Amino acid sequence: MIDEGNKVFYIHGLYGSRSSRKYNLIKEKYPTAICLEWKFNDNLTHFIENTFHMLEMVQEPITLIGSSEGGNFAWQIQHMLLEVGISCDLILINPLVEIMYKYEDNFPKHLLQYLKPMNHFIRTKVIIGLQDEVLNANQTRAHFEMYDFNHPGNVEIILVKDDHRISKFSEVMPMI
Repeated sequence: MIDEGNKVFYIHGLYGSRSSRKYNLIKEKYPTAICLEWKFNDNLTHFIENTFHMLEMVQEPITLIGSSEGGNFAWQIQHMLLEVGISCDLILINPLVEIMYKYEDNFPKHLLQYLKPMNHFIRTKVIIGLQDEVLNANQTRAHFEMYDFNHPGNVEIILVKDDHRISKFSEVMPMI
């Protein structure tokens, strides 16, 4: 559960938007939630930096929710916030941890420059769809389990029998 009083921000994955099913379910549960949209051709360095600067001004504790590629961006922003002493929880949904975890080599090449290897976690909950058809769920799971083994208490791992999009997201919502 997201702490009461936290301001919730959602960052969608590749080709997502504020009209996504996940965001609408998040908005239903957290009416003040905001979707931080980005587009395929955006300069995502600017998106990440601008989002960081906007979130620096938020007075409430922050929860960032990121899905797939948006999880990578949310992770980067969380670390920027934590570095300047701003409280930020992170919820990752089938995050793009490493490009090598992707099944097909069809990721837009121009977006690779914006991804960072996700190698340090704090105040993080990760939801992994075990039937993910886009990212190798076993590799993602092993990545987080190894981190949790070496740094206990920083990551909560939730495994669900679902696909990359988390088609049954409404069933997952009580865990968020």
